[in-house]
Amino acid sequence: MKTGAFFLLLLLAVPQGFCQKGIDLGGDKLLIEIFNPSQIQGLESIVRYVDHRVLEGRDTADANEAYHLFLEEMALFNDKAAKPPGDKVPFQEEEKYKFLEAVDASLFNAVWKFEDHSGVLRYKDTVYRNLKNFKSLKLRPFGKYMDYMGEIGKNDPYFLSLRKQMGDVGNLSAGSAYGFVKNHANFDFNVPKNRLWAAIYLISIEEDYETKLDRYFKAQ
Repeated sequence: MKTGAFFLLLLLAVPQGFCQKGIDLGGDKLLIEIFNPSQIQGLESIVRYVDHRVLEGRDTADANEAYHLFLEEMALFNDKAAKPPGDKVPFQEEEKYKFLEAVDASLFNAVWKFEDHSGVLRYKDTVYRNLKNFKSLKLRPFGKYMDYMGEIGKNDPYFLSLRKQMGDVGNLSAGSAYGFVKNHANFDFNVPKNRLWAAIYLISIEEDYETKLDRYFKAQ
């Protein structure tokens, strides 16, 4: 997708009336060494998209505060429900996928990948294998964003552990995913690396498989 069309679609994806300035990722020296200027702008647009979600309905215009409030609500919900973060999803899947499909392919592929088939899943007492056109979003274990995470991990043990886990197993464990939500107070979301990770993390949360399968079979 051409860059101009990409930013037009991103503009249309963010609700009218939303004018949150967002964060300047260009101040992160490691980020600008790995991503080109157009991709930095794209990452900032992605962060603004998530900023809008966490600020929605808040009495504060402070994005850092809003991220902490949002993640605290997720932590309380998950403690009460005894379920992983994916059971309280920040975005409706149809809306999220539409937004991500408008993202420039080189930028999207630097962070995520779409998979269009399933492994082995149980649904209503039936086991299904390799369902076709069963779309899911995954963090890409090797790519520019993971390169960036590896660089910041040289001086940040949290990001070092994430990068190692992604390289070793190709995804985040439930414990690591929940740990970020539970320990959000340890992060300042005015810091570019933390804000970008929070945005990527929240977009990456998927609906539980039962919900996805309900929709999948209804569409057949």
